[in-house]
Amino acid sequence: MHEKRKKYYHIRKDLFWCTILLAISFLIGYAIHHRIFLTHSLKADAPKERTEITFDDLQSNLKDISTCYLCGSSDYSMMDYYRKFDTVGLISLNDWYVLNFQLKAYDENGNEIPNKTSSNVLFGNTGEITYSSHGDVSRGMAEIDITLPENYKLNKRNLTDHLCQSCLDKVAASLEYWKYEDEKKEPIPLCLVDFKTLDIYSLQDYYQSIFIRDYYVEMDFKDNSVETKTFYLPER
Repeated sequence: MHEKRKKYYHIRKDLFWCTILLAISFLIGYAIHHRIFLTHSLKADAPKERTEITFDDLQSNLKDISTCYLCGSSDYSMMDYYRKFDTVGLISLNDWYVLNFQLKAYDENGNEIPNKTSSNVLFGNTGEITYSSHGDVSRGMAEIDITLPENYKLNKRNLTDHLCQSCLDKVAASLEYWKYEDEKKEPIPLCLVDFKTLDIYSLQDYYQSIFIRDYYVEMDFKDNSVETKTFYLPER
């Protein structure tokens, strides 16, 4: 019988330790890379936080409050006329263009015309917005669709220069909105108004509908367009 002999291999001492160090370096590098990848994955999967943006710091520059665009009289605001209406409307804040939801019929002096049955369609471009407005008085329903410029921004100066502090506070409250930390988002420069009470209501994109006294308003937001439908729903 032949006896099997064990074989031994001689490795240089410096080569041995070099191999060990390389193996350790590889394991450390792999562990660091895996940890960084895992950290990034956890951050990516973590729910994003939203921040509330407010405009509480807006201060009125209006000297003569009787010319306030909302509660006063100004040649540059139609609110002095629309305050006679018992309906609701929409305001483009960057140019203070006021649109009436055509839910009731009024004469040129702002007096309601009872039992009036009519249907009207309006189109326009103010430079700040493009709009279409349709109202059916007999059915108590109306619609206003707004298209904003592609890179719209709120013109704060137009508000601070032409609203008294009380009205500015109401408009500022309606402009509050939420956005993610890395999100490029601006407030929508529109609001709803109750012509009778002068209360202001938000048209930011986290709302879907709202009741304003006897009026129910639905909202839909798509890119730079805002579609609003209003229904006159008095109690029976």
